[in-house]
Amino acid sequence: MKKNTSTSIPLYITFLFVTCLVILTGNAYNAYQNLEKLKTNNDWVEHTWSVKDKLKDINLLIMDSESSLRGYFMSGNEIYLRPWDIAKSKLEDDFKELEKLLRNNPSQIKNLSELRKLYDSKARVFEHGISSYREFGLTGIIELSKVGEGREVMDEIRLLDIIMEKEENEALVARRTNFYNEYKDALFFGTATNSIALLVLILFYRLIYRSFHKQRGIENALKIANDNLESTVLKRTEQLSVLSHHLLNVSENEKAKLARELHDEMGSNLTAISMDISVVTEKLKDKEPELAKQLQRTKRALLDTVDLKRRIIEDLRPSMLDNLGLSASIQHYCEEATAIAGLSYVTDITEDFDTLDPSWSIALFRITQESVNNVIKYAQATEVKISLKRTDKGLWLQILDNGIGIQKDAITKPKAHGILGMRERALLLGGSFSVKPGEKNQGTAIEAFIPFPT
Repeated sequence: MKKNTSTSIPLYITFLFVTCLVILTGNAYNAYQNLEKLKTNNDWVEHTWSVKDKLKDINLLIMDSESSLRGYFMSGNEIYLRPWDIAKSKLEDDFKELEKLLRNNPSQIKNLSELRKLYDSKARVFEHGISSYREFGLTGIIELSKVGEGREVMDEIRLLDIIMEKEENEALVARRTNFYNEYKDALFFGTATNSIALLVLILFYRLIYRSFHKQRGIENALKIANDNLESTVLKRTEQLSVLSHHLLNVSENEKAKLARELHDEMGSNLTAISMDISVVTEKLKDKEPELAKQLQRTKRALLDTVDLKRRIIEDLRPSMLDNLGLSASIQHYCEEATAIAGLSYVTDITEDFDTLDPSWSIALFRITQESVNNVIKYAQATEVKISLKRTDKGLWLQILDNGIGIQKDAITKPKAHGILGMRERALLLGGSFSVKPGEKNQGTAIEAFIPFPT
């Protein structure tokens, strides 16, 4: 039964992450709300100062107007009436702006209405005084001053200004008190949420830390297991290499032994049979011509068998390899194999290599033999070139054809076309083996390099 494995994040980690995210989001929202409240409180401070400034402006304009009228009454110069004329237009705008500032405060709107009435009353006193002065002179002004109406109105205006400023200050104090209370609550809430978030982060860190160390332990265990596995694989590879080398040696020895037996025993028997057939054929040639002809056919078949035996012996263990050396064996094999297949061949072999180690000779010959067979069977080539050269570092062998080339997937499959056996022969001698496209991506190039011992 297949075991189901889950790769999702553990639920408790997700829960901690979501909790921390919610806390931090709530804290951010709370900080934003505090900033908005602070901005509102600052707006109210500015509002209070704007109201107080307007009240001061109104009071100052009325006082300047009153002073200018005194100058006019004392000098009779109309120029002293200019501040009063300016105040009349300016006060109207100040009252409108003040009304806008106080529109959300019914109590202050009522006070403003009273202030407006007092201003209108004071304005009437000013206008009446100007008219009396123009008509009766200082006598009219003296009579008006006895009544004292202007002083009482001015006192009421100052008193109302004080009341309105006091109410604005009280409202500002109340708002500040409310703001600071809310700020304390928000500070407490923010501190608490930050503490909780910090605890969650610490817990989250501990979980990650433990998970990291656990993962590190697993990785170390895997590394040790991989090292052990690599060591085991290396030992097994060395053992397999030794075994493979031994099997190749055994195979070559068995082939050599079989070739000798075929040559010595079967060869002598086939020779004796051929001689007997020749003798019998001569005796029957005149008496029994039909039997003589049949024996001649038998002898030809026997001779074909001898040729087959010779080819089998050469495939098992080329006699030329022991007698004439590697170069002559490669030349002879290529000549026979390409002649049968109808191919042309070119050899580029720089020397005879007579003193070469027998294991090297048989390995290079077998690689050449297998490669030429592959060219004949699969390449659809018209020419094959065999190069064997000595370099400063070792022997280099190349078999190059002009055929259709080898498929990429065949190169990656080591068992294809005897590639595994050729590669194994080169590797067992400490060399290298490669199969790649030929010149200009035409055909196939098989290369083997066997280094000299150091």
